[in-house]
Order: sequence, then structure tokens, then C-alpha cells
Amino acid sequence: MPPSLPETIRAVQQIASGKAPGSDVIPPEVYKHGISSGKAPASDAIPPEVYKHSGPRLMAELITLFQEMWRQGQVPQDFKDATIVHLYKRKGNRQLCDNHRGISLLTIAGKIFARILNRLNGHLEQGLLPESQCGFHRHRGTTDIIFTARQLQKKCHEMRTHLDTTFVDLTKASNTINRDGLWKVMQKFGCPERFTHMVRQLHDGMMVRVTDNGTVSEAVAVTNGVEQGCVLAPTLFSLMFSAMQMDAYCSAPGGVNR
Repeated sequence: MPPSLPETIRAVQQIASGKAPGSDVIPPEVYKHGISSGKAPASDAIPPEVYKHSGPRLMAELITLFQEMWRQGQVPQDFKDATIVHLYKRKGNRQLCDNHRGISLLTIAGKIFARILNRLNGHLEQGLLPESQCGFHRHRGTTDIIFTARQLQKKCHEMRTHLDTTFVDLTKASNTINRDGLWKVMQKFGCPERFTHMVRQLHDGMMVRVTDNGTVSEAVAVTNGVEQGCVLAPTLFSLMFSAMQMDAYCSAPGGVNR
């Protein structure tokens, strides 16, 4: 289904404002170019308030654009591109990239379109994600997985059986996702073809620029990972990780053998 006017209005209202995440660690040269809501504008320099407080005319133009994008199966290049601002983590050598956190600034119009596409969340909640999946899962959190781990320990202790636990720290996991594999996983999970195509359009041909001390770098192509700062990114990562879990379970029937 193409985007509708109610969906567009709802997506606009969901765009964050009035918050400044991490503003206490944002350098003045970055923060001063932000907006009243604490959100730094992307390359188009249009803050979310322009959309949130606009009238029916802008909403009509926006939905016309989104529906035409859906019909043609294409998205503007500006919706794909990102400007990265790097923030020092306040530990370690400042000269090392690993000691900086990158924040991707995306166009607000692109974020609104991504929120409309995020219908996938409802699709996933219909039993597609495994019960064990808690990350980026609505109504699930850290406490759920802690409770599960403690229950497993308790039951194994009562039954005098061994319990093997593995802790994995996925470094830069979202940046290393194989996109070709992701599109195949989306098809496997039954995502509609047009939906998958539009999500892919947001990633294919993605370019990023890094800003540092007022200087913007040349554009660099990004061919791996999901779009950082996009509302779709956690959902897409959950899909990929769930597929990996399912494959692991199929490869090791009967659990872990000692």
C-alpha cells in the first residue's frame, strides 16, 4: 500500500523534538548549528519544527511526493545521504577514530518517509521474531533477558545439569550487515516486494560526508550496513540477527553438547 495522508501526519508528529540527546558532550561548534529542539539539521538545514508546525498545504505536498516515490520505486538522493558529526567519547587518544562516536544527520523528510515504511514492526510482531529476541522488540527490555537467564540458572541448578552461557559483544554490528543478505532475509520473512524495494532504495547508492571544524569532506560511498540514525535500522538489524539465530538453531539440533 502506498503512503497515506494519515500515515504521513502521524509520522511527522512522531519526529523527535524538544530533546537534545547528549547535548552536554556536543562541542559548541556543533551545538550552535543545532535547532531549538536540540536536533542538528542535516544537509538541507530544515529542522523538524518546520514539518511539525506546518499546515495542510505542506502535508499535501509531502504526501504527493511520497506517493510518487512509491509509484516510481525511487527515492531522492538526499534521502539516502548522511552527514556525520564525530564526538569525542572523552576517553583515550583523541587522534584515534575508535575514541569518537559518529552521529549521522539525515534529512527530516527522509526520516518521515522511513517512519511510514516502518510498518515492518507490526509485521514482525506477528510471530516472525523468535521468542528469545528482546533487542529492539516492543515491550521487551534488558530485565526480560536477565529474568530468563536467572530462571535458566535456577532450573539447571535444581536439575543438577550443566548450563553453558556465551556472551558476545557485537562491535559495530549495524555497520557490518551484508545488504545483499539482508534483502534475501526480508524476502524469506515474507516482507512485501514493493516494501523491500523501497527499503533497498534508501540504502543503494548511499553517500556520507564527515564534518570536522566546519570543514566537510568529500562524499564517500557506503555499501555495507543499515542507515545509521534511521528508524528502520533497529528493525532491519533484528531481522538479520533473528535469521542468524534460526540458522544456528538448525545447525545444532538438541542444544549444546559437551
